Amino acid sequence: MTKSHSIRHLTAALAKAQAEMPVAMFDAQNKFLNSRYASLGAVIEASRPILAKYQLSLVQFPISDATGIGVESILAHESGEFVSERIVIPLSEEKGKTKVQCAGSTLTYVRRYSWASILGMYSDEDSDGSSPVQAFTTKPTPALPPPPMKPTQHVQNN
Repeated sequence: MTKSHSIRHLTAALAKAQAEMPVAMFDAQNKFLNSRYASLGAVIEASRPILAKYQLSLVQFPISDATGIGVESILAHESGEFVSERIVIPLSEEKGKTKVQCAGSTLTYVRRYSWASILGMYSDEDSDGSSPVQAFTTKPTPALPPPPMKPTQHVQNN
């Protein structure tokens, strides 16, 4: 994280903004995980009036490096104080999409998470244990039943 020398005014304004920040409307559906989430537009729309009320602004710039693409998010206060953070993730390819379309999807995804994170908002349903990692984890194979037991012979003692 990069920040100005002081963030006293910024943190005071952000605390007030977070106390009034509305919940972003869950207006999108993840068909793969069968969950709902707030789109980038819904997250921005929910937060902008409150940011303006407390003289805060949030801007994002696309960035890239040898490892992938991402965004730099800068949260600033009218005093000139700021905090910023960068996130870069690998660019993946998806069947039926061009590289440019994949880059656009990746940037939107990273912008949404970064925007919500820097403001302390949430933008996804609680997966209640259904994380993407769990969705792709192999399930244990049921144990085999024990082998049949041989009948025991009873020996009588005379």
